[in-house]
Amino acid sequence: MWLFFRASRYSNPPPLPHSPIKLGSYAYIGDATDNNPDLIFLQIPISKLDLRWSFSTVDKGDIVLQSGLCLPTLSTLEKLSVNANRAELIEEDVIGLLNYGVQSKRFKELWFYTCKLPASISPKMIPETAKSRNIKVLWPEETCLLNIQSGKWKQVGDKMVNAEDIQTITQLCSNTVVINNESSQQSQKSTIELLKKASRHDVDEDDITLYSGLSLPIITSIEMMDIQTEEGREMNKHEVNGILNYLQHSQRFKNWLNV
Repeated sequence: MWLFFRASRYSNPPPLPHSPIKLGSYAYIGDATDNNPDLIFLQIPISKLDLRWSFSTVDKGDIVLQSGLCLPTLSTLEKLSVNANRAELIEEDVIGLLNYGVQSKRFKELWFYTCKLPASISPKMIPETAKSRNIKVLWPEETCLLNIQSGKWKQVGDKMVNAEDIQTITQLCSNTVVINNESSQQSQKSTIELLKKASRHDVDEDDITLYSGLSLPIITSIEMMDIQTEEGREMNKHEVNGILNYLQHSQRFKNWLNV
């Protein structure tokens, strides 16, 4: 089924009951012509939003993009991911994004990528709604989960002591797990430890060696691998065979991308 978004031909289109039309929340189904004057409104749930290097700030409850445009509240939002376009986000950014998310009664998770975050968040600044709903704030590159009550980060790659830790590790591995050569060695170690815990598999042979010298153990649940080599560098036959040997340990593996 195709949904076509189009503007009404009326100078004063009929209002939506209960709430105004918001960008991306509603679609017009049908044709607003003289022969078909009635418009049918269908609410399209938007559960996930990924801001890739477009986030600027939060102002009066709306997200302001780098373009200057405002992104209003999405009433069905469940998960918000932010790839920051600057080296570090401050406490006000984190709190602003939390305030934006909890305006949706379905909101559950806030993810941060490619940025530094404050060492802690003042618990007095954290919205009570976020605390009562136990909103998850995750920082995958540092394998950290924010304790929403205390405002302190918890490293989840080192120990698995209870069911909550296992659940958090499952969440962190539910998205693509990235090992970036520009990340610190400690960050890479944390990610590797996270993958070890997630896979529950300790096989030393056929491990992948990273540029940092660290070894990536076999991940038995991997489905897709994306390898980005240095510009102009080609992989040799030995490296290709090694990666194929590594991947054959996962029965779920489907696709290997090499960029």
